[in-house]
Amino acid sequence: MTAARGYSARVLQRPSATAPGGIVIADIAVAALAAVSLLAGAVVIGQARASLDVFLYISELGALGMPTASQFQVGFVLVVAGILLVAVVVRDVRTRLPLLRGVAPAAALVAAAALFLVAAAVPCSSGCPSLLTDAAQWRDWVHIVAAVLAFVAGCLAMLQFATARDRWLARLSTAGGITVGVVAATGGIISLARGNTDIGSTLEYVAAAIGIVWMLAMLIVHALPAPGSQRPSALDVSLTSTSVPNGR
Repeated sequence: MTAARGYSARVLQRPSATAPGGIVIADIAVAALAAVSLLAGAVVIGQARASLDVFLYISELGALGMPTASQFQVGFVLVVAGILLVAVVVRDVRTRLPLLRGVAPAAALVAAAALFLVAAAVPCSSGCPSLLTDAAQWRDWVHIVAAVLAFVAGCLAMLQFATARDRWLARLSTAGGITVGVVAATGGIISLARGNTDIGSTLEYVAAAIGIVWMLAMLIVHALPAPGSQRPSALDVSLTSTSVPNGR
């Protein structure tokens, strides 16, 4: 038996050109809203960063007392909305990686969005002190831990696409997930050590930009209909074949 969205024996396909029009249009509309939300959020946060003459981590833009705090929150909420909409678009995708099989990429994206929302709702204190100092307050712990876990969830979602049948998509997701993890971790370590803020903050922005570019790629690949009704989706990351044994 095959479900309306091409779900058969845990094999997932993009809506084809012959799929019900409502499904295709809905996916494209959601994908468009997601892209607009992600790009708008990035622009708002970028403008906040450009308005200052010093290198700051993204979190510092929203710290208590900062003139860019309101922009930071607006930008973060837009990004969170975009991530949630991306999760809707890739809701049917599953991975064949043994260690990640139990969690759908959409669930990882929802977790990332929820954690980023917590980070936006609980900004760090003035100056965003390192958690390794006595100046750190409870809000600093909540904000930084939520942001770190959000990056981890995002990397998890990216790595779940490492088994995509489309090679460029698999390579993009693998390289993106590893790069974001390494870059974000390096920036975080520099921040905790109160090292060079110029380098650390730049690395954080690079990691965030890679994540947004990856999500835009996922939207384009998954939302656009395949030209033929039998063409497997580039996002088909299941172990099984498209055929369903009799009796299942």
